[in-house]
Amino acid sequence: MKKFIINITVISIVLTLTGWLIFSQLIPQYYLPVFPFLLVFFVATAIAIHAYQLQLAKKDTAKFTRSNMVITFLKLFLYSAAAIVYIAVDTKNAKPFVVCFILLYIVYTLFEVFSLLKIPANTAKKG
Repeated sequence: MKKFIINITVISIVLTLTGWLIFSQLIPQYYLPVFPFLLVFFVATAIAIHAYQLQLAKKDTAKFTRSNMVITFLKLFLYSAAAIVYIAVDTKNAKPFVVCFILLYIVYTLFEVFSLLKIPANTAKKG
């Protein structure tokens, strides 16, 4: 878990610097004040879900496999709900928000998937 938190922190710092560079130099008219909060939202969600999935993997492989799809669905539902609420509140900035949101979703989801693939199969008990 420690390695996951370090790696996600590095990714978040890179995304923060990239976002700052893009929004300050290339497209300042599309800067969203909610961008830092989006980063925190994605990081907090990823850490919480990864910690829960690690606990499941250590306890029971079969339960982990069954619940992984449910967890993914609930995470997607949470992300969709957050996006819909923001778009409903700030329709003026909907397009830049959706672009930022999708890019963050892709980056953090890829990171989570690759992190889950690195969980050794022998850490879980077969059930």
